[in-house]
Amino acid sequence: MRALALLAVAAALTAAGCERRSDAPGPAPGAPSASLVATAGFGAETLLEGRVAARGSVMDATRSLTPVRTAYGGGFVSGMLGRDSDPGGRRDWFFFVDGIEAPVGAADVAVRDGMRIWWDFRDWAGQASVRAVVGSWPAPFAGRAVATDPPLAGALRAAGARVSPGAARWRVRVGGDRALRARDPAWRQAMDDPGAAGLPGAVEDGRVTLLGPGGAPRRPVPGARALAVLVAAPPGGAGGALLAVAGLDEAAARAAAARIARDPSVLARRFAVAFDGAGEVVGAAGVPD
Repeated sequence: MRALALLAVAAALTAAGCERRSDAPGPAPGAPSASLVATAGFGAETLLEGRVAARGSVMDATRSLTPVRTAYGGGFVSGMLGRDSDPGGRRDWFFFVDGIEAPVGAADVAVRDGMRIWWDFRDWAGQASVRAVVGSWPAPFAGRAVATDPPLAGALRAAGARVSPGAARWRVRVGGDRALRARDPAWRQAMDDPGAAGLPGAVEDGRVTLLGPGGAPRRPVPGARALAVLVAAPPGGAGGALLAVAGLDEAAARAAAARIARDPSVLARRFAVAFDGAGEVVGAAGVPD
């Protein structure tokens, strides 16, 4: 929704708000809190990170850490941390809550205890909307009932997820692309049209693809045989998400999943990640090689 709004108003005048920082105190020790990080270039450069109190809105939380300039009635960030929105150049601030792109402005999202807020300043010329990212793993699934394939159940249990092998709206699937298409309708639909699904990576024509550097259109990743990507349910529905660790074959998918299980940091602050057949990282969406 937000990306469509950006496209519609890219050439229009914007009503910018004043730049200011809140004087609200940060979270007291042991008090409910959330994490907030701001990056640039699809997570390539970290600009800010800190803890914020679990009260008020995401906009309030952001302003508690840095001065923010707003637009569109104060609901959207137009500038902070030395990066300003440039509709003509198609660069803007986007934010994710627990790995899912927010469908509304930051002033309309309440901060919850344990929430992971991620702002990223990026070029959206290649793909306006990226609806979900792997970089907050396992936050999208924390505290939920999750249908899970091995070997990622341990990380989910540690995050408070209720793990089962059955069906659920929140799912973690590991397998070859062809098998996952047959097994999970959401994966099949997403692979039929990755752009419409807002995916930063896909398995297309027997190749793993990722958004190119700076958000250039998806392109094959040399040496890649598996992909970790988060597929979000369409906005306005029943919700849910699928973390797919999909390979060109079953062995590659399992090697990538095993690497994530051993070292979850390989997904941190990344939109989507490509792996070789041995489970080594060979690319991240939007980030230069």
